[in-house]
Amino acid sequence: MKRSGVIGAGIVGLATALSLQESGRQVVLIDRLLPGEGTSSGNAGIISTGAVHPESMPGMWKEIPAMTLNWMAPVRLRPSYLFEFLPWLVRFLRNGNVQTAEQASIAISALSASALEHFQPLLSKAGAQQLIRQHGTLYVYETKAEFAKAKEECAYRDRRGVVYQLLDGVALHKLEPSLSVNLAGAILTPNSAHTISPLALSQKFFELFSQQGGEYIQEQVSGFTCDGSTVAAIQAEQEIDVDEVFVTAGAYSGVLAKQLGSKVPLDTERGYHLMLPRPGMDLHHNLIFPVRGFAATSMQDGLRLAGTVEFAGLDAAPDYSRAEHLAKCAANVLPGLQTKEGVCWMGFRPSVPDSIPVISASPHYQNVFFGFGHGHLGLTQSAITGAILAALAGDKETPVDCEPYRIDRRW
Repeated sequence: MKRSGVIGAGIVGLATALSLQESGRQVVLIDRLLPGEGTSSGNAGIISTGAVHPESMPGMWKEIPAMTLNWMAPVRLRPSYLFEFLPWLVRFLRNGNVQTAEQASIAISALSASALEHFQPLLSKAGAQQLIRQHGTLYVYETKAEFAKAKEECAYRDRRGVVYQLLDGVALHKLEPSLSVNLAGAILTPNSAHTISPLALSQKFFELFSQQGGEYIQEQVSGFTCDGSTVAAIQAEQEIDVDEVFVTAGAYSGVLAKQLGSKVPLDTERGYHLMLPRPGMDLHHNLIFPVRGFAATSMQDGLRLAGTVEFAGLDAAPDYSRAEHLAKCAANVLPGLQTKEGVCWMGFRPSVPDSIPVISASPHYQNVFFGFGHGHLGLTQSAITGAILAALAGDKETPVDCEPYRIDRRW
């Protein structure tokens, strides 16, 4: 029986570990944090089956000046990080053309469209179905101009075959009475789902992993012991002998990939959330406000306002004023919201310039595989990523064509 080492115990690593167990492997999971307690614990909880848009869209370059001039813009670049960030930014902007955005949309949709199909077996086996709600996602717009632009960009959804509905302000308010009556409208993707606790979901997956004989080591990985074109062991506080390696360490994956001969332009979109324990409302759908750059999701512990993007690297201190600002943004569209006693959080979204995650065998080591760079869609694409990696390792047919997700693609 092969012994597989999975580095990273976030939702992508956990889903990968479970898929590997299903294929008959003995799996050891390694992370410096407890399973699910890193970035995977703080997301908006959305399983976005209708996600089709890359982050670098045509015309995006016009918004770059606001990233540095407005401290509370939905997308923020800390000036001190500019020179380090510049190579990633150039690649990102280069991807903002019609042809490349279309290719990225196809690759993103291929993963997102079947997200729930791959989640369901894991949810069933882990007894986690009660943590999932499939009520759909509302993309909400405040002005007629914003809504008109969003309807134009629905052409991407049309080409990918995404089911959606257009709602005017009156229909939107009937569907979600907590919203302001003055909103222009929304786009509903009814097949999307959300979890009422991202952390509890990860913990359920880890519980199943352990019940199935999985081993967990809470240590920080520092490197690898290689033997020719194979990796023989993972180096942490101890040396961990393995037959194959899976790098699913989120924003920390770039350093490990580089040690294994693959240089990837991976950066982190630092995201914030504000958890409101007594919000005074319970939303039926999860809400996304694309222009303001945040989402609102009712969870078992309250209402989570999650979002914003901050580019400042892995080492800079959090700026929790960005999380606190989410309350002001939300109050404009949820007039009855109670924002007292909110708890702030910050995490690291692993992002690549073309918005297409790395799900790939190593071109340099025959027993190494990579699964990272999912950006805002880590939860959505976690289960199918695990299924793809297990198929690649077993030399079996993958659920989707893996060519777009290669680690050695042209960046």
